Amino acid sequence: MPEHMPKWEEVEGRVRKAGAVQREAWKAAAVLKKTGRQRVAEIAEAREMSASQEVDELLGPTDSPERSLVNLQHKNLLVAVRKDSALTKKRQALLNEETEILAGMPEEPAGSELEAIGDIRNELDETDVSRESLFGSSPEAFYGLHLKELKEYKKDLKRGRMIETPSVKRQAEDVAVHLRAGKPVLVYGHLGAGKTELAMHVARNYLGKDALVISGSKYTSLAELYGHQVLAVDKIKKEEIKAFTREVSDEFEAWKKENPKATENEQNLAHDRILQTYLVHAKGGTISDFFLGPIYRAMEEGRPVILDEVNAIPHEVLISLNHILTRRVGETVNVQQDSGRKVKIHEGFGVMMTGNLNQGQEKYVDRQDMDPAFLSRLYKLEYGYLPQNMEGSLADAAGPENELFHLLLARMMDKNGNLEAPKDSLAKLWRLAQAARVIQDVFAGKEVSTAHYLQEAAGRPVKYLLKEAVLSPRALESVILQWQKEGYRLELDYYLWKEFVSQSTVASDRAYLYQELKDRFGFFKGKGWDQDPNYGKGGIVADFQVKPPENRSSTTDFFGPRDVIDAAYGKPPARALWPESAEEGAEEEVISPEMMDIEKFKDEFEKDLSAAETEVGDFCRV
Repeated sequence: MPEHMPKWEEVEGRVRKAGAVQREAWKAAAVLKKTGRQRVAEIAEAREMSASQEVDELLGPTDSPERSLVNLQHKNLLVAVRKDSALTKKRQALLNEETEILAGMPEEPAGSELEAIGDIRNELDETDVSRESLFGSSPEAFYGLHLKELKEYKKDLKRGRMIETPSVKRQAEDVAVHLRAGKPVLVYGHLGAGKTELAMHVARNYLGKDALVISGSKYTSLAELYGHQVLAVDKIKKEEIKAFTREVSDEFEAWKKENPKATENEQNLAHDRILQTYLVHAKGGTISDFFLGPIYRAMEEGRPVILDEVNAIPHEVLISLNHILTRRVGETVNVQQDSGRKVKIHEGFGVMMTGNLNQGQEKYVDRQDMDPAFLSRLYKLEYGYLPQNMEGSLADAAGPENELFHLLLARMMDKNGNLEAPKDSLAKLWRLAQAARVIQDVFAGKEVSTAHYLQEAAGRPVKYLLKEAVLSPRALESVILQWQKEGYRLELDYYLWKEFVSQSTVASDRAYLYQELKDRFGFFKGKGWDQDPNYGKGGIVADFQVKPPENRSSTTDFFGPRDVIDAAYGKPPARALWPESAEEGAEEEVISPEMMDIEKFKDEFEKDLSAAETEVGDFCRV
């Protein structure tokens, strides 16, 4: 490099130092201002002013190499955000095109239709590759786009929405494409994977309609799907009403004695069936109308319908859907239960089904194998747990494939990507995500190294399969939320035991989980945890109890957006382009990711960034 050219690595170091100075000043000022005291607030403002002066000195005059580098960072980030937006729009256009082709495709598609679908799939793959390469185009693109991703997760978590990680997005798009093309979809998988949430998410966010949900069970009847006749109550003599009510109540109580394990929802459905049957047959009432069930209502209203736990529904009820599943939008369907009545299928109607899997171990009771002829009418999607590396340290294995870990980080961080928590939190969250993924696979009956073995008290390992406990995203959220609500007062291990392990009603599950989390992932090893619990004999654990010690958490530390992104996705790419080789005349500028966690830094550049604000919106306010 010629002597007159700046040493850009040193310049970048000064830019980073400027960002760190300003961040630390505003962080300290924010803490001071929380006291609400006038004098303390004045001290905080003085510190901010002093830090701003130091930042100006570090960055130098307007034509300094440092300012040139900041301008290049602005441009890199804006270009990355624009390209990402363009790729997202292109992907959606391709999916819409695929939907149109599928919707018009005959039962036996010709070569031209298949060729068109193949071309679209290739373009979708190319779009994914382009977006992946965009993350590596510059450090700014890496930090900016990944932070944008985590912030979107955070927003959805606060709103109680499903988190659309890359793997979830791909499967949601797959379901939506087939539904729009008139193909009913079966989403199947294991407990806690989020099958029903996925179906509802697709309905709301891809089809634009809230779905009608039918909760399946062995008690589900045709009436719950299609509707029932309604008796004109005014035809019954008033003096008969009390006797009539008593007879229905007696019949319902008898049903409850025969089905002691029925849930509240199943009891409500049973009561409705008894009431309707008694009205029509026992009392010989006059029928005044037919009440449409969710299947016909969804057709009329142009809404998707979800049959939840579909493989729990009796076979004779399910096969009644065979004709419905092949109907398309615009067609008219006869309401067989109401002679002469017809229902037209409106745009937006579609059928989604969800079901759990039994893989040889009969884990899910009251689930039956589904008829092959029925299954042949469905597009089937196996929906598993979120991707996560199960081996390796955080430093070695961080990357985009660790979606479960990213979910935990999004839950912990604030809306700007900062994380204030015990200093060992990142490492513990990483091990928790790894443990959760292993436990999920063990619950699903998959082979996971040596994770299937319970080491008995006598020292003999026994093959073990979890019976009811799975560390699903919902269970993880319960652990993290309670930890946060108590201000990280006690170590994470305490909440992992109290909110998850101890909640299992199966003693052997508790023993297995405690041992796996302790021996393989390093939890439950602090002061007071070594209680020598009884791991049973012959694979049988009669009782398993542990009293969790209330150890205080380590001191709180502050992790900025850069720290969080480094932990989640690894280190950024090396800078390939420096200001002297960049094109003259940068485009609209956006905030440098070196300082993108600083709200006030944006204000200093507000006039220069007005054009970019329209383009980037909320993303720049970090």
